[in-house]
Amino acid sequence: MDSLPVLAFLTAAIPTFFSPGPNNLMLMASGAKFGLKRTIPHLLGIVVGFPLMVFVVGLGLGEVFAQFPQIKQVMRWLAAAYFAWMAFTLLGLKIGNVRARERPMRFIEAALFQWINPKAWAMAISFVTLVVTSAQASRLLLLSALTLGCLALGPFSGSLWMVFGQQLERFLRRTGLEQYLGLILAGLMMLAVVLFLL
Repeated sequence: MDSLPVLAFLTAAIPTFFSPGPNNLMLMASGAKFGLKRTIPHLLGIVVGFPLMVFVVGLGLGEVFAQFPQIKQVMRWLAAAYFAWMAFTLLGLKIGNVRARERPMRFIEAALFQWINPKAWAMAISFVTLVVTSAQASRLLLLSALTLGCLALGPFSGSLWMVFGQQLERFLRRTGLEQYLGLILAGLMMLAVVLFLL
């Protein structure tokens, strides 16, 4: 297999996987609010859901998406509405104040969220364009390699953001600033809303 598609993927994937976005911000918020152990199903939903989305986009769904840009706009507004709702719920968050019926996102919910996540769509289409359509090798072979690459990177980036959320919660508790946790997380969520709509 030509090394150029692999290099193109790594150059694009490392910054996008590790930068703030819907998945990473939600993992950070969940790590802060529920802890690492309870956030693992959420992480696994992303780790499985996003590579599956990349594979489906590579099989041709990305072309449908390009033909109907209205779909992109609808998904953008859905994701923005979801994040605005999350920001609102995080405003009242206080450390140690998780209500009994509150829970982190489940595996299937996190996997399905990828389909309305604008950053996930942008990444999937970019990766497929960079790796699959720019190379001469077998499309299915490259698409499979791309999917496995996404599957390999997801646990590392997601875990980093979960740990960051947990450490932020601990830092705020130690410094007596725990009442600001909800405000910080809500602010980050609203920043994501603004970025969705730009």
